[in-house]
Amino acid sequence: MLQTYLAYGQWANRIVIDRLTDLPDAVLDAPQPVVFGSIRRTYHHMLVIAQVWQAHLLGRAHGYTSRDPGHPPPMAQIGAALAELDAWFLDYGAGLDAGARAQVVPFTFIGGGDGAMTREAILMHVVNHATYHRGHIVAMLNGAGISMANSDMPVFLTAPA
Repeated sequence: MLQTYLAYGQWANRIVIDRLTDLPDAVLDAPQPVVFGSIRRTYHHMLVIAQVWQAHLLGRAHGYTSRDPGHPPPMAQIGAALAELDAWFLDYGAGLDAGARAQVVPFTFIGGGDGAMTREAILMHVVNHATYHRGHIVAMLNGAGISMANSDMPVFLTAPA
């Protein structure tokens, strides 16, 4: 099930990447009543947090001191990096046996404080976190009168291969 969930996350993020790439900056940067303030900044946050969790899984420093690290890069750069990370998470998950999936990884939260989760829980969180923020993005797009393809898991599970 982990691999299915990771593949779903990759597929759903691709829908967002494809939809946001051609939108004008005025839509992407319009002030929004969400925690990160705009579509672009929310999208960038999705990437930053995926990078943070990748670093935790690899046991290395990620270098971020904020969940919202300032002015985001161009949309194409965010999309390319997120697509690369999604592929990495899918490959990483495929390489874990049951023992490795259950291994606990200690980490420090960006805002401070220690935490620990299993590798499998981290991977599940990465997908769930992106799903949460894709919902914000869809709501912001809807508010701008822009639709996006359905990225619900049942659509992924029943889509033709």
